[in-house]
Amino acid sequence: MKEKENKYSVVIVGRPNVGKSSLFNRLIGTRKAVILAEPGTTRDLIEEEVEINGRTVNLIDTAGYLENGKDEIAEKAYAKLREAIARGNKIIYVVDGEVPPTEEDKRVADVLRKTGKETILVVNKIDSTKKKNYAGEYARLGFKPVVETSTIHNLGIASLKEEIAKDAPKGKKKVEKETTKVAIIGRPNVGKSSILNALCGKDKAIVTDIAGTTRDVVTEKVTYGTAELALSDTAGARRPGKIGRAFKKGAPLERFAYLRTEREVESSDIVLLVLDATEQRATTQDLHIAGLAKEAGKGVILVINKWDLTSEITQEKFLARLRNRFGFMRWVPAIFVSAETGLNIEKIGEIVEKVAENQRRRIPTPKLNRIIEDFSLRNIPKARGKYRPKIFYAVQTQVVPPTFEIRAKHHDAIHFSWQRALANELRKEFDFTGTPIKIIFKKK
Repeated sequence: MKEKENKYSVVIVGRPNVGKSSLFNRLIGTRKAVILAEPGTTRDLIEEEVEINGRTVNLIDTAGYLENGKDEIAEKAYAKLREAIARGNKIIYVVDGEVPPTEEDKRVADVLRKTGKETILVVNKIDSTKKKNYAGEYARLGFKPVVETSTIHNLGIASLKEEIAKDAPKGKKKVEKETTKVAIIGRPNVGKSSILNALCGKDKAIVTDIAGTTRDVVTEKVTYGTAELALSDTAGARRPGKIGRAFKKGAPLERFAYLRTEREVESSDIVLLVLDATEQRATTQDLHIAGLAKEAGKGVILVINKWDLTSEITQEKFLARLRNRFGFMRWVPAIFVSAETGLNIEKIGEIVEKVAENQRRRIPTPKLNRIIEDFSLRNIPKARGKYRPKIFYAVQTQVVPPTFEIRAKHHDAIHFSWQRALANELRKEFDFTGTPIKIIFKKK
C-alpha cells in the first residue's frame, strides 16, 4: 500500500498542558484529539488535512514531551515529536499566557530556533483583556508573528489562520475518489497500531507492550490499487465495566478514548477487528466489539494477528473456534497475519476492497422480488394468534449496508428467525461477504 506524500505540514508544539490539542481541534473544526488536564495525554502524532483560508494544510498535533523521558512511551513520543518538527514547513509554538515563561518553554524555544523554520508564537489562554497575561514576556523569546488566542472562547483563531495560510499552497480542486473509511479496533495489546504501521509501511503509531499506549485516533490515507483507504487506529477497548470503574476512581482518560473509538467506528465503512492469535480463541469482549460494529451496520473483517507466534493450532481449527464463538457473524471473512513479519499484510487491502464492493451491491427490484416470493412459498411465515403475515413486495432502499424494505400485511407478527433465514437466502444468491444485511418490514 502506498502512503500519500508531499503535504504542506504545520506542526503544533509546546510543553504539556498549554492547550495544543484544544487548538488543533479548534483549527480543524472537530474534536479529534483527546483533551484532558493530565500531562502526556497526547502521545502519537495526530494529523488532519484541512483547508484554511483557501489553502491546503496538513495540521499535526504533537506530544508535550520535549526531552527524552524515563519510560519507553515517553521516549517514542519524543522521537515522534522530533520527526514532526523535521517534516514541518511551519511551526506553531504554543505557550500558556496565564503564567510567565518557564525554563521548559525556553528550552523549547532554543530547539525551534535551531531548526531555522518559520515559527508562529501562539500565546494561548488569553481569555480576557482585563486579566493579567504574560504575552509581552513571551514576545522576548524572539519569534514573530505573535498571536494571542483563547481556544475556549475562539479568540484570535481567525488571526492565527491568516498566519498559517501564508505561503501554504492554494487548495486544488481534485477529482474526488471514493474513499473507504477503515477503523482498526480490538482489545488492548492485540497489535492494532502494529497493523496500521504495517499497512502504511512506516511507524505511524507508537507501539509498545504497555496496555493503553494508544489514546487518540491515529489516521492515515493510503492507496491500494485504484482505491483510497482512510485508516484509523483506535484505543484498545476494555470491557465497559472496567472502564467505568477506572472513571469512578478518577482516571477519565480511558473513558474519553473509548468514546472516541466508538465515534470512529460509527463514522467508518469497514472495521478491522484485530484478534491475538496466541490466545487461540475469541474473548467475550471481542464478541462485544464485533456486535457493536454489526449493529452499527459496518463491514467487518477479522484480522488474526501474531500468527507467526502460534504453532500449536491449525488455521482450520482456529477458524472453527471463531465461527463457533462468532455464530451470529458467519458472513465475516478472516485473515491470518503478522504485523511483525509482514505475513499477509498486503492481502488485507484485497479483502477490504472486496467487502467495500459487497457493501455497495444493489439487487434489481424484479430479481429481488422473485427471490423473496420463492423463499416465502417454501417458508410460509407462521401465524401469530389469528394474524397471518402476507408478503407483498420488496425493494432495496440503500447500500452500506445493503438495506431492504419489505411491505407486508401483519408484518409485526413475522418472527425474527424468518427474517434471519431470508437474509441467509439473499447471501446464497449474492455475495454479501463481510457486510451485514438490514431488512425492514413495513405495512402495505
